[in-house]
Amino acid sequence: MTHTRRTILHRLGLAAAALSATCLNPALAATTAQPKAWPGGMALDITFTVATRASGRVKRPYVAVWIEDEAGTAVRNLTVWTQQSRMNPRWLSELRRWSRGNSSLLTTVSSATRNPGTYAVAWDGRTDKGALAPQGAYYVCVETAREHGPYSLVREKITVGAAAFNRTLGSNNDIEAVRVTLGKA
Repeated sequence: MTHTRRTILHRLGLAAAALSATCLNPALAATTAQPKAWPGGMALDITFTVATRASGRVKRPYVAVWIEDEAGTAVRNLTVWTQQSRMNPRWLSELRRWSRGNSSLLTTVSSATRNPGTYAVAWDGRTDKGALAPQGAYYVCVETAREHGPYSLVREKITVGAAAFNRTLGSNNDIEAVRVTLGKA
């Protein structure tokens, strides 16, 4: 690709204008700065309740809890409860959103299914690759599926900053309650 003198001068002019704008307006430079790191010593606790009011013979649900970024990409898989047998793949796809992008991680994050009840998991701010996530907007995702039962997904946006918070998220079918708390680990 060849560059004419005009295109080179144009690019230099744009770069000089951007540099002088950031020198004259430091707030503009701050908006282009790197995001702040995860607040030290803080963790996001997620407490959720699965199907305690269900009647009849209730099978143990498959459950997945994970964190997504604003683009909908999994940042951290916190837990997945699946049947630990050869029939696992048949029902795993019922966790529709989680299995679409994360099923290759099953052996590293899964544990046995559990009875309906209230459970808690924590996110220490680390990604699945072990890096520290930046402060910002994330989605907390809690998904359940049950053989011959309902499908449920609670996916709500939170903003992680330096300040602690408590928030109650929605409910959906088998997921009776989800609460998130950012505080000291």
